Amino acid sequence: MPTAIIMGSEDEGISNELLRVADHLAKIPMMGTIESLNVSVAAGVILYEAVRQRSL
Repeated sequence: MPTAIIMGSEDEGISNELLRVADHLAKIPMMGTIESLNVSVAAGVILYEAVRQRSL
């Protein structure tokens, strides 16, 4: 099924308008003292998981 992944900016996140029309929201679970990931790293994690789930 076609999928659009919306990544928010590190400062402002995702606009409320886009959040309202999204079908699903996801968060990356993080352990330890890491406070946040830069958006390119987060995109890599999300894209990896999307491809992994499609290849099962």
